[in-house]
Amino acid sequence: MGRTRSVQVLRRPGNPSPGRTRYLRGRRHGRGWRPTAMLMVPLLLIGAVAIGGRLTMVAIREVVAAQTPYTFTGRGDGHGRGMGQWGAFGYAKQGWSADRILAYYYTGTSFGTIPPTKIRVRLEGLDNKPLVVTSDAGFDVAGRRFAQGEVAHLTPTAQGADVTVTDGCDGTVVWQGSTDNPWVDPINRDPDRPIGEHLKLCGTDTTYRGSLGVALDGKESRAINYVDVEDYLLGVVPSEMSPGWADQGGAEALRAQAIAARSYAIAEKRWDYAQTCDTQSCQVYGGSAKEDPRTTDAVRSTQGKVLMSDGQVFRAEYSASTGGVTDTGKVDAGDAAAPDNSGWTKTVSAGDIAAAFNVGDLQSISVEDRDPAGRVTKLKVVGTTGTVECSGDDARGKLNLDSDLFDVAEGTNATPPPPPAPAPAPAPVPEPAPAPAQPPTPAPTGVDPTVPDQTKVNADVSAIDAKYQSTGGAAGPLGAPLGPEMDLPQGAGKFRTFTGGVIIWTQELGAQVVETSALLNALPQK
Repeated sequence: MGRTRSVQVLRRPGNPSPGRTRYLRGRRHGRGWRPTAMLMVPLLLIGAVAIGGRLTMVAIREVVAAQTPYTFTGRGDGHGRGMGQWGAFGYAKQGWSADRILAYYYTGTSFGTIPPTKIRVRLEGLDNKPLVVTSDAGFDVAGRRFAQGEVAHLTPTAQGADVTVTDGCDGTVVWQGSTDNPWVDPINRDPDRPIGEHLKLCGTDTTYRGSLGVALDGKESRAINYVDVEDYLLGVVPSEMSPGWADQGGAEALRAQAIAARSYAIAEKRWDYAQTCDTQSCQVYGGSAKEDPRTTDAVRSTQGKVLMSDGQVFRAEYSASTGGVTDTGKVDAGDAAAPDNSGWTKTVSAGDIAAAFNVGDLQSISVEDRDPAGRVTKLKVVGTTGTVECSGDDARGKLNLDSDLFDVAEGTNATPPPPPAPAPAPAPVPEPAPAPAQPPTPAPTGVDPTVPDQTKVNADVSAIDAKYQSTGGAAGPLGAPLGPEMDLPQGAGKFRTFTGGVIIWTQELGAQVVETSALLNALPQK
């Protein structure tokens, strides 16, 4: 007696969503997208086809048509870690000082000072390109001095650099050789030199303080700016924050930015040949051509001041806008000053999403986890050739989203998420109290006591600055600072001059506001 094989064909009533495409043994069926209420469909359908005259069960995978739109809706601009720049501006307009702004965003940090310090900055736009440098005042390279109009071309080698000096950017060769010192130096390597002495990338208006050099990163060439950190900040602060905020009541935000950027740069340790870089991957740095008097004042009035944590300079991250809440869940009321505070919307096609994550044809995308602030910490993207799970910050980079505080939905009918739930106004953050003066610590054996410790907190600086802020800062009777803190004669203490007076600090008097004419009378007699 023969055996009978029974084959059951499973049939789903209705048609698949027009936004989905069926794959039957690798062949695409159906295409196009139009809005439909049938958005929820199974990822796996069971169908039947005739193979060799026999019904055989096969899997039909359902994917999203490439042109299907997905709408991302979110708030903020950036990663939301640390200070929000628009929030700092908002708080400054409310009368907050730079110290108070920083204390609010960077909980648990304190203030310290660093001595004059130089750093190396990778110029990423010159990766794997020749370094071609000149200067209106002339320059030094390979132990030789060259005049205005002459140009150095540097190519890194394992031993240093090959150097060719030409008359003009592409003129005749003036000198050629090799050196173990792969740097082009200005005629005066001191900080804060006039712009006519700055080095210039030949044929451009891009100028840099400090020295320019080259290095090898494996087999790839890198260009580096070796520059005093204060000079470096003169090109960072106006690139990261609008100088015009100083004219809108936001000068203290610029000062907060200078302190945060200084701290970030000192704490960076990216490569053996450079601590940091000049792009958004580190901090945006435009060289000396980007400098502005208003941000220059912010840098100079905070000279050497950094944020500290656990005895080390703190890596003070920041972003443009927190969207009203930082990554730790702290409400950022100052962010109301941001122009896009109502939220943002971006539409991305399914095909572009799939290509960005390299998963074949898209089957689904979903938020799997969030942090306390609502920022995406885990996004899952499923396609025909694989599944990718990544952080919201990674997704932000791949899809060019404004922030990692977002939702995603299929279709175009989506609205930005609401702002953070109303919360009590942040408790007033008092101006940081000056740390008590500490006796100097003897240098360990073998350590040069004349070399200052970059991470040592200087109580004098915080005492004078705290006194200044207590008088109202730049908006008070003292007005704007006219220079950094300096030593009083005979080592009696410190002083700092302002438009409307002077603050001195001595062991006997503490920090006191005095008239300029009374300064000498305030000094202890010896």
